[in-house]
Amino acid sequence: MRGRRGIGERGARVALASALAISLAGPSAWGHNFPPLHTAVLQVERCEVALLVGYTAGSGEPTERIVARAASQPKSHIVDALRDTLAAYAMAPFSIAVDGKPLAPSTLHAKIGFDASGKRPSVVVLATFPLPSGAQLTIASKDPRTTRISWRDQSSGRIALLHAPAQDHWFSGVASMLLPLGRTTGGPACTSSGSSDSPSR
Repeated sequence: MRGRRGIGERGARVALASALAISLAGPSAWGHNFPPLHTAVLQVERCEVALLVGYTAGSGEPTERIVARAASQPKSHIVDALRDTLAAYAMAPFSIAVDGKPLAPSTLHAKIGFDASGKRPSVVVLATFPLPSGAQLTIASKDPRTTRISWRDQSSGRIALLHAPAQDHWFSGVASMLLPLGRTTGGPACTSSGSSDSPSR
């Protein structure tokens, strides 16, 4: 099994390098123009919030900038540079706050791949945030035109469901989503963590 995983990893890196070459070939390699796409799923748990962000780079100049930045790195670092750059683009529009106070991620992990065409690079980022007590949890996007958001309360009881938007439903073009928080009752006390991990594969 270990050998298979190694081959898969090497194959993925070769494919990513090939995609970089296609991207650098110029606009003719794309055929069609596509805008970037952000999808965000917010999962609320008792003591933390997990944010899963999917990002596919748009065709044309934005993707060319992303690819060029990664391609400027030494060959052994190209894939890692692409992952980190895509992760930064993925997370850039989003902010999470409780009662207007921004939350900082305690963990951050990213994996890269391609869209269905196999040409546009994409990334999935999983970030977790400690969830303090408060009256309102907010997720906001600075780029609502390319964003769709969904959320769910993972049986945490933290969200006042009667006053919240529908769960497991995609909301497109959303600049911000407000989720009313209920009081935490019972169970162990939540402890906050100040640590932050850099994106990992």
